[in-house]
Amino acid sequence: MAMTLDNLIQQLDREFSVMDWEADPAMSRLVPKIYRTIGYDYAALFEPDFCARYNGLMLRASEIITEVYCAAFPTPEVLETVLQQAGDQALLFLHHPLDMETSGRGFLPISPEHLQELIKQGISIYSCHAPLDCHSRIGTAASLASAFGLQQEREFVQYGIGYAARIGSVSPVTVEEIVRMGQRVFNVERVERGGGNPSPVTCIAVIPGGGDDPVFFQEAEQLGAQVVITGEWYTRLLALANPNDADWAEKNREACKAYAHTSSMALLGFSHAATEYLVMERQLATYFRSLGLPVSCVRQSDWWR
Repeated sequence: MAMTLDNLIQQLDREFSVMDWEADPAMSRLVPKIYRTIGYDYAALFEPDFCARYNGLMLRASEIITEVYCAAFPTPEVLETVLQQAGDQALLFLHHPLDMETSGRGFLPISPEHLQELIKQGISIYSCHAPLDCHSRIGTAASLASAFGLQQEREFVQYGIGYAARIGSVSPVTVEEIVRMGQRVFNVERVERGGGNPSPVTCIAVIPGGGDDPVFFQEAEQLGAQVVITGEWYTRLLALANPNDADWAEKNREACKAYAHTSSMALLGFSHAATEYLVMERQLATYFRSLGLPVSCVRQSDWWR
């Protein structure tokens, strides 16, 4: 089955309420800053509405869509996989419009060379950041809450016009059992661990992606969380694309570690990319198939790169 790009974009914009959001809280700052580092005029290539909202259709390359690829970050590895596997009428659905090296250089642009290759091959890009984080059913937090069996959920961590985190009750479980379950769910070995070791655990908070903010920890603890499942809670601050942010980053990193040393709540990081990729396989693939479109979800070989 094929759909026109415009029809598909209308459905995605409606599903994720993209037009209700103004400029994305994070990407509206990061995309201009990161592309300035390479002196590239991204606004001349990306769709005008994307350059105002930083969500939605980002790159237009074909007017017909016959297949969809989903990924958390547009890493060079992910882009090469899509270029090798996709035909000439594909949509790449991304959570982030920027690449990110969690343990390396921080946020990075999609290279101009890759952008031109995508256009030449007829692969459009749709990016959905904050609206996907906050969606009640098809979202990064919603997918984690479902994976870990949270009951009597409530939202927290206000983000733009929505909430990016969930908290809920679970049947009694140990921290070690949660760690092992997370390793299976996210397909990772490495886990960032900090804080205490409460037992039994009956209340879990999930904060997909970057949970590196003591304010998030405090809010979760005040709501009764005994464990926070997140992407990372200090690694990402090792390096940022803008060296001028280094002092702030290091102070915040130390504040996160200080909180962990004094809290009885367990902090568990399973990687930024892995925790925000889960929605692709568990929810978005089903959504696109319901529209009659074949879907491929593209994993990263190293979730902690």
